[in-house]
Amino acid sequence: MVNRSRLRARGFTLMEVLISMAVFGTFLAVLFILTAEMRGWEKRLPVNMYKHPMVATVLTRLRRDVMDAHGSDPYKEEFAGYTASDRVLIVESVQPNGGVRTIVWDFRTPGTVRRREYNVGVATNWVARGMPKDLQNMKIGAISTKGAAWATEITGYDDHGRLAIYQVMQPRATTDLNATPESIAATP
Repeated sequence: MVNRSRLRARGFTLMEVLISMAVFGTFLAVLFILTAEMRGWEKRLPVNMYKHPMVATVLTRLRRDVMDAHGSDPYKEEFAGYTASDRVLIVESVQPNGGVRTIVWDFRTPGTVRRREYNVGVATNWVARGMPKDLQNMKIGAISTKGAAWATEITGYDDHGRLAIYQVMQPRATTDLNATPESIAATP
């Protein structure tokens, strides 16, 4: 006589094995498809940790410095061995703590932007390395705006000579107690 309970306890049925293999195979297929798609996106959109993440970081700091510009003509021609040009911006800025500082933006070195902030003769450096080639063709200039202080014009071209960055940044309005409507209208 054959004991049927022993036969059933020996292992899995063929159907149970097939279903287990199908579920495991589906899991592996999804895993391989996601890995292949991730590898494709990594090749299409590479991330280089040695490059500066965004041009916007430089433009944001520059915008803050220009908006905090001090006086009716905050742009200096020379300061601490730097001479203002289309690649160097020298601006006098008011800081939140109440101090007045002179800030030099230097775009002359390819792939690097330097910001030197002078507080009573002591320099503080901020350097953005690995900048894209767009900033190598960047030009900075001060333009006159009617009835207000000078503004900063930033123009950047890409490798093909197309306009990539164009911003005009205006300093915040400052209170001039001696200003009259006639003197503001007479400002070139």
